[in-house]
Amino acid sequence: MIAEMTIRDARPADAGRIIEMGRTFLLNGPYCEQLEDVPEQFYRFVEALFVNPSAKILVYEDNGVHGVFAFVLVPHYLSGEQIATELIWYVEPEHRGKASLELLWAAERMAYEMGAKRMQLTAPTESVGEIYKRCKYTLVEVGYQAKLSDRVKH
Repeated sequence: MIAEMTIRDARPADAGRIIEMGRTFLLNGPYCEQLEDVPEQFYRFVEALFVNPSAKILVYEDNGVHGVFAFVLVPHYLSGEQIATELIWYVEPEHRGKASLELLWAAERMAYEMGAKRMQLTAPTESVGEIYKRCKYTLVEVGYQAKLSDRVKH
């Protein structure tokens, strides 16, 4: 029996899968050399999103949960307008493509309904940035990160 692809609000019972996918991204993505793997903190983070009325977690389900998109609405520090800031967007590689875009589109609709004027995404690689451009997103900034203990003299 083949299940139909569904995008739905995440439930607390999904927290384990969300954390598992987030850790997969952390351990195999551009942050693997930048951030420590602290599963307890990821759990606290996801738990806080479930109770934050300005946050939303969506999951992609197809015979199990295989993708997640979480965002939070915040006032932009320069304009004050509400923006939706992506916090987690991960789809398992074998489910990427249409599922990834469906998650984005569902998040955009939900953010708009919640009062957001804009969606802000992070691109961990240039190739992801190219996908955003094809989706009519505009490059605004490029972020850099450094470990301060390697830079600051004690």
